Amino acid sequence: MGEFQIGWVWAAILLITVAATAGAAQSSSSSDHSLPSLPQPLAGAHGAETEDLDHLSPQDSAKRNALIQPGLKYLEQGDNEAAFESFRSVLTAYPDDFSVLRFTAAAAMAAGQNEQALVLFHRALAQNPHNPWTMRNAVIILEARLNRWADFDRDVAALRSAKRNGMDRGLDGSTGFVIDEFYAGGEKIQGTLYPLQAGRFHTLYRFLMPPGRPLMLPDQSSATAAAAARCTDPDFQPHFDAESGDVDQAEFAKAHPDKAAKGDRSYMLDAYSSPCTQGLVAFYPDGEPTYEKARADVIRALTGPVRH
Repeated sequence: MGEFQIGWVWAAILLITVAATAGAAQSSSSSDHSLPSLPQPLAGAHGAETEDLDHLSPQDSAKRNALIQPGLKYLEQGDNEAAFESFRSVLTAYPDDFSVLRFTAAAAMAAGQNEQALVLFHRALAQNPHNPWTMRNAVIILEARLNRWADFDRDVAALRSAKRNGMDRGLDGSTGFVIDEFYAGGEKIQGTLYPLQAGRFHTLYRFLMPPGRPLMLPDQSSATAAAAARCTDPDFQPHFDAESGDVDQAEFAKAHPDKAAKGDRSYMLDAYSSPCTQGLVAFYPDGEPTYEKARADVIRALTGPVRH
């Protein structure tokens, strides 16, 4: 379980209970991949960094906090647009206030105002560049929404580096991080990054299908579909994994000795449509694929031509 612990963005950003935007997968007997039933907030995300930055007088702080309350109530009610407008009005009075910037950015993100959310998160991070990765994780998600892949790759690389060097305590509680959500084949897919690669197949990216929805690929053979139908588990969550099996690395080392010497590996994208079925979607013989490439291959797999 611990290998696939996911860091959670929303509770940590908003510091309230907000409707979950990601699912959690359970164990898969064929892949030995598992995720916790509930994602956990990142360590240190419950307001300590806000208190350190609050330089208002007690009276002004109380006034600001009172002005924030309507926006928080709107968020609790699921009215993200009203929350965004409410926080924006508070922001005019407190344009450089870290708390107000963070709440306004999170509400903008929840309301789908992605450009504004990205600007606001950057303004908040300018006030507190040492903020735990909750807001930086949100920036990564927004960059994916906006197809800003160069910025996305840069920030994902920074997240992976921070997790590897172990110097950022804000990352200690999680091995996996939600970095993207998108629609394909009529389903909402959640993209997750495992910076240290998790499980026995060294999973780097996982693309989770909605809980309880069967993963039926357009080009899936009838025999594979029948096998999946016979193997059921109510807790199983279908997914695609960009992973790097050890068995393929001898051939990779022969083909790319310089890359292998640096620790690079070949990868594959596998579909896990049931607890006992696994199918190859794509193979990356020349090394690690970008997230954008793996994502595109997932979309292609879900929307490609139907096999007759």
